Amino acid sequence: MTSLDRGLAGVAFAMTVVSGCSSVPQAATSDHRNRLDSIRRETEAAENDESVDRMRVHMAEDVVMMAPNMPPVIGAANAAEAMRQFFGAFEVQIRYTSTEIVVAGDWAFDRGTYSQTLTPKRGGAAHNETGKYLWLYRRAPDGSWKQARVIWNGSDPLPGAGT
Repeated sequence: MTSLDRGLAGVAFAMTVVSGCSSVPQAATSDHRNRLDSIRRETEAAENDESVDRMRVHMAEDVVMMAPNMPPVIGAANAAEAMRQFFGAFEVQIRYTSTEIVVAGDWAFDRGTYSQTLTPKRGGAAHNETGKYLWLYRRAPDGSWKQARVIWNGSDPLPGAGT
């Protein structure tokens, strides 16, 4: 084999590896989009109904929840307990709007915005908030999508921050 033959063989091998291992994110297929849309709607309804059990169905066992103004909550049981405490303190009315869904193999993300009203259960004025979220999903062995990382934060200026 000449050096030219070895070079061409190397290029052919490299092209095969690169094309076979490509994980370039692509817009979600309609099946993926429909399923992730459905999970977002189910999560929204569960939050509005204060149903941790219905939220828990969509969490990976190793989920990491990154809520505003608190340390990360790691694990589905801990995330469920954090949500129980939150629902114990507030009545929640939330609406999610997705702006982007991307799927890359067994991973996907849903990025969007939310608006919510939090009403303290001990009394007091309701708090309206708008914000953004990023939910990272991992496909489970059974083919279902599970929330692996969940992060959200408000978009409204802090009181007294000025412009």
